[in-house]
Amino acid sequence: MKKLLLILISFSLMLAGCKNPLSKPAPRGKEVDFENFVRSKPVKPLAQIYYEHGNLPNRPDFPYLVKASEVLKNYKNYLVIDLRRPEDYKAGHIPGAYNVPKDKVLDFLKKEHKAAAYPKVVFVCYTGQTASYVTGIMRLAGFDNTYVMLYGMSVWNSKFAGPLLNGVGDRYPDMVETGEGTAHPVAHHGEALPGHHIDWNKFPELPKQLPTLLIEQQARKALKQERKDFLLKADEFFPYYKQNPLDYYVICYLPAKFYVDGHIKGAVRFQPHKDLGVDGRLAEIPKDKKVLVYCKTGHTGSQSAAWLDMLGYKGHNLILGSLSFMYSKWLKNEWMPDVKYLVNEYPVVEGDKPFSGKVQAVAAPKKIAAPKPAVKHKKKEVTGGCG
Repeated sequence: MKKLLLILISFSLMLAGCKNPLSKPAPRGKEVDFENFVRSKPVKPLAQIYYEHGNLPNRPDFPYLVKASEVLKNYKNYLVIDLRRPEDYKAGHIPGAYNVPKDKVLDFLKKEHKAAAYPKVVFVCYTGQTASYVTGIMRLAGFDNTYVMLYGMSVWNSKFAGPLLNGVGDRYPDMVETGEGTAHPVAHHGEALPGHHIDWNKFPELPKQLPTLLIEQQARKALKQERKDFLLKADEFFPYYKQNPLDYYVICYLPAKFYVDGHIKGAVRFQPHKDLGVDGRLAEIPKDKKVLVYCKTGHTGSQSAAWLDMLGYKGHNLILGSLSFMYSKWLKNEWMPDVKYLVNEYPVVEGDKPFSGKVQAVAAPKKIAAPKPAVKHKKKEVTGGCG
């Protein structure tokens, strides 16, 4: 093994662009000589490695998302990886997309199609949940040009919209509470200021070995998991949580106004881009419990679960986040449009090869019964964003 993609190199490059993330393109992954690297780096806790080289959840461009419209314009230049089951891939996929199982992604990007050869590597699945988790793992493994396509194939073509349209809803209203809630935040573990000490022993204990080996080991372990080990549907989580509330530590990863307006009973609110960082409230999370992180649409929650898994926690994401159990409230408050208006009629290729088979051209736009509603407090779009 002569070379290995290194998280330290890519995070160092990312930090160089942190002051103005909109002014520079995302840096690509790099390779360095493995033998020279192992002689120069000491063994450190993985939490310390990530703290010194990016503190990923606190970056302004976290989570790493691209819209379907961007992929449509750039799929000939981007590397698109479809993580769905082979039979669903054959039924229709983005032109040029490769069908790769998630547990094979690491080797695919290191050996078959090197990530550094492309401006962006975009992961696609059914609603963006698995793809977002894989994006998080790959970012933490040093692939700093990886992204998830927002909402996955559900918004690429109406033929595949079912998982999104059927996944949103108002399930389990008895498990939702409003106001400040019963679980209140406590003092921060540390601050992002020079000279402040962080007790690395408060984080999960991982094998003491060279950073590159440990990072790859954790990434492969995460990517081999079954879906239920890191993603939970509302109908899987709520019935269990209702009977066993102490088995999960639930994090509402949303700004305060959304938490106050409605959150899962017992959930603790973590402030986005702050509290999940190593210098934030990460050390408060129990090491012996399952952790469920949920956000608005599930994309941020998935990448947050990846962050937790890499550090040795038992991270999970709630599929489609708040939209899966309090969708009507989000629509009523005009915090997001009806998801049916997000569905496009972009071209797909049928068959088991990226470009082979029948190509279905872009269809004429569908007529809709009502105009797309406005969304309150819409932020300026950036590469990342909230999801």
